[in-house]
Amino acid sequence: MNFTAFSQKLANDIDGEYTEYDSRHSVFIVPLQDKRFQTVIARIVESEKYGKEVVKVTSKVCEVAAQQIDFVKALEASTELVHTRFIVEDGYLKTEASFFLDNLTDSLIKEMILEVTYTADEWEFIITGQDNF
Repeated sequence: MNFTAFSQKLANDIDGEYTEYDSRHSVFIVPLQDKRFQTVIARIVESEKYGKEVVKVTSKVCEVAAQQIDFVKALEASTELVHTRFIVEDGYLKTEASFFLDNLTDSLIKEMILEVTYTADEWEFIITGQDNF
């Protein structure tokens, strides 16, 4: 998979914006309803555990220290999701999906990016009542 070419095509397909950070990192600005947007980062990383390249897609939900987060409710909600899980990283609650690069198709990564996007946006509102990211 040519990650850069895929990222450019996806941004065009979803009427979003794409910025290539480098050949292993892409930043998407994904349009939502009501003229809102969600920032999503897709990156290729090496999995130490499996010794394989993995695509990780993440989006911020909210700052952990600034909010009362019902983590049990978030984990229960994740059972309804296909690709996405909740993580805490760098002081933020985030949505994330990951997949081995050698098994990834264009349609699968598009699904992952969109599910991560919409889940982050939904939970940002559930937790904060605002559109922050």
